[in-house]
Amino acid sequence: MKKVWDIAWKIVLGLIGCALLFIFWMSPRLGGLISIGKDRADSTIYSLTFDYEQPSSVTLHYPDLSQGKAYTYLRETYHLDSIVQHCERDFDKITAIQSWVQSRWEHDGENVPEYHDAAYILQEAEKGRRFRCVEYATVAQQCLAALGFATRQLSLMTRDISEVKWAGGHVANEVYIADINKWIFIDPQYDVITVRDGTPLNAVELQACIAEGHDFELLNPNNSISKDDYKRWIAPYLYYFTVSLQTGPTTIWDRIVGNKRQLTLYPIGAVQPAYFQMMLRLNTAVYTHAIQAFYPQVKQ
Repeated sequence: MKKVWDIAWKIVLGLIGCALLFIFWMSPRLGGLISIGKDRADSTIYSLTFDYEQPSSVTLHYPDLSQGKAYTYLRETYHLDSIVQHCERDFDKITAIQSWVQSRWEHDGENVPEYHDAAYILQEAEKGRRFRCVEYATVAQQCLAALGFATRQLSLMTRDISEVKWAGGHVANEVYIADINKWIFIDPQYDVITVRDGTPLNAVELQACIAEGHDFELLNPNNSISKDDYKRWIAPYLYYFTVSLQTGPTTIWDRIVGNKRQLTLYPIGAVQPAYFQMMLRLNTAVYTHAIQAFYPQVKQ
């Protein structure tokens, strides 16, 4: 009997050890309990290369969500049509909605809402709560979707995202404008859209402009940041670009088993990052160098 108990005890200890190793493998900082990693992200601006010829092997879907119950509620409750009623172009509507969203609250990089729902976040903002870049992007995305736009959250990460403790990521949006057949980058936290030679830029084009020293126009109706300050601030984040492959959040189970929930565009020659700020293992993305995969045309 003693031998049986000894064997059982060793099995239990072995399972506990395996569980601890797995937890550390998933989150070296144990969700932030351990303070390891770099204090500051790499601010170097790199020249990035992508594959512009490779056909897409991934299909991104952007259905019209405007008739959904939550979206019609958002549109009616917050009078979104009145915000864009004097706008003739889709670009002007996007600009108006972004400016409105940016003015709803002051940024707080630590406050996480209980629900990732635009109406809920706006209600809480009216009570004086402040939220992160993620919530600016969430509200802008859902408001624009309520008006019929194909839009997506865009997660940006620095080159050393696996090594830093914080400030390695930012969340903004990209919106598809049908009349120019183009995705454009918007940053609702700052109320920023960038334009070069009359054409709005997507995130990759903005990075190239900054890295190659090309001039561009910064549209910032709410005057929240200067062009030079924004260039310095955004440039390090424009290295890894991630969008969702499907609706719904990425769950703990997805992370445990590695379900592929995102598409990440990364530069040729770059490594696939292992962790987000040493907090979460990055194992739920399909990685590509292909611009055609990341920027599909959207059928209206």
